[in-house]
This record gives sequence, structure tokens and C-alpha cells, in this order.
Amino acid sequence: MRTTLFFLSLVILLVSSCKEKQDENAATDYTAEEITPDPVEDKLLGKIKKEELVKPAFIEWFQPAYDDYQVNTELVNSFKEELAGYQIEVFMGTWCEDSQREIPTLYKVLEAADFPMDQLTVVAIDDELDNYKLSPGEEEKGKNIHHVPTIIFKKDSKEVNRIIEYPVRTIEEDIPVILGGNYTPYYVTADQVHNRLQTMGPEEFKNNLEALAEEFKGKPRDVYELNTYAKTIFRQGKQEEGIQVAKLNTMIFAENGNSFAGLGERLADLERYEEAVQAFQKAVDLAPDDSEFRGFLEDAQAKL
Repeated sequence: MRTTLFFLSLVILLVSSCKEKQDENAATDYTAEEITPDPVEDKLLGKIKKEELVKPAFIEWFQPAYDDYQVNTELVNSFKEELAGYQIEVFMGTWCEDSQREIPTLYKVLEAADFPMDQLTVVAIDDELDNYKLSPGEEEKGKNIHHVPTIIFKKDSKEVNRIIEYPVRTIEEDIPVILGGNYTPYYVTADQVHNRLQTMGPEEFKNNLEALAEEFKGKPRDVYELNTYAKTIFRQGKQEEGIQVAKLNTMIFAENGNSFAGLGERLADLERYEEAVQAFQKAVDLAPDDSEFRGFLEDAQAKL
């Protein structure tokens, strides 16, 4: 029975997405001192080493991704000396399929580059409702971690650039572009919206949604970029900011039902069901055959 449950947990882990996880997990409370990962669980939290990732709960996804990746050693040799002068900070989720794909590759590339591993920090963050994309030691604080994995390259402890969720090409192709100062990561619009929200403040941001929509129209990689950013800050306690970013997304993606469904979910989370129904109805109008949108709408209507 234990073996059956173990493999079932692995299946669940592998199909979970770190972009838009739909299930609402129960909260997990922890303190900053609880940074030692438990190898028998299917999730790590806090600062981790590669040794934790090759233990039974994680090796099923870590080892194949690591073994299968073919490093471009010629390219790595061209930047390995310069890269050694940098620090790298990684935020990942062991529950996240993008992290499961990219982090084994990152380790293999860094090992091929003889990168000093004492200059690498890897932090595993949470996916629980009340600790969404947070770490027990708060290492993510002030760093706007909205998609994982996020791989931050630092020089003299100052951020130079970051890879967000996916490399634009491959990790070893992206690194020299980052070192050269000409890199634009995926999901950079979420960072730009974050910066505007910080400089303007929530009220000014809210009052200037139309101008912001015009400014950012055509810039997000997809409808999920700002959906995910809105969801992240909302779950981290910035609820009104999350609502306004979700509204901004509906203005940028006015013909995409996913933007309105994202807004509806945030409104429903606040039990603002009349507004949620309006948002879900718009999603259904845009995608009448989408059963998920219709289910959201029916659930919200039932709570009026």
C-alpha cells in the first residue's frame, strides 16, 4: 500500500502546473527557522542542495531530465571563466513541472562550466494557498518572483538579469547574452507592470488602467502572464492590487475568455460574487464551449 501511495503522489506531482494551479490547497504555516527540507515529503521548502533533489521523492523527475540533456560544451567553455565571477540565485518549486524540466538542466550546465557551487543558491518555494510562491526564510522577499523557476544572475551581489520560467533559447545559449547585457527574458511584462504598480501605488494604478492597457497592449507573452502575476500578488496579501492587475489583463486581452476567468476567480476569492458572475459570464460569452468557464459561472451564481 505504501508503494502504491508513493507512486500515486509522484503522478500527481508531475501533472501539476506552476502557472495556474486550479486547486485551492489548505494553508501551511511555518516560521523562518524551518528551512531544512524533509526528504520523505513530495515537496521541499527553503534553501536546498542538489543532494535533496536526487532523493526518492524527486529523483523520478530529476534524474531523467539531467541524464537526457546534452550540454553544448563548446559554448559553455566560451563563457565559463566569466560566469565564475557571478552569483546565481534560483527560485523553484519541486511541485512545478517547469522547475522539474529546467533545474536539472541548469545543474548540468553549471557543472559543465565548473561553476563554484558555493555561489549558487537554490530556494524551493511553496504552492499552498496562504504561502503561495513564498519560502520559509523569505528569500524571495522584494524580488518579484511570479513565475518559477526564476534564475537570477548577480554581479557583486547586484542583479544583472534573470531567466523567467523558460530560457529564450537554451540555458547555455542564454547565459552569454545575459553576461553581455542584452537579454530580455520571457514574462518581462509582468516585471514592468510590477514596477509601475510600485511607483504609482494601487490607487493611481487603478485610476489609470485605460492608459496602462494602451501602454502594455501587445507586450505580454500570453494571457497567462499577467493572470499569474495577479494571482501571485493576490495570494500574498495584495488583494486589491491583484484585482486591478487582473482587470488590466482583461483590457489587454479583451477577446480572450481566460483573462475574464482570471478576474472572476480573484473576485470570487473575495466573495464578490456579483462582480465574479459578470466576469465569468464574459468568459463564457467569449468561449461558449468551455466547460470550465461555465462551471465557474454556475458556482458563482449559486453563491449569490
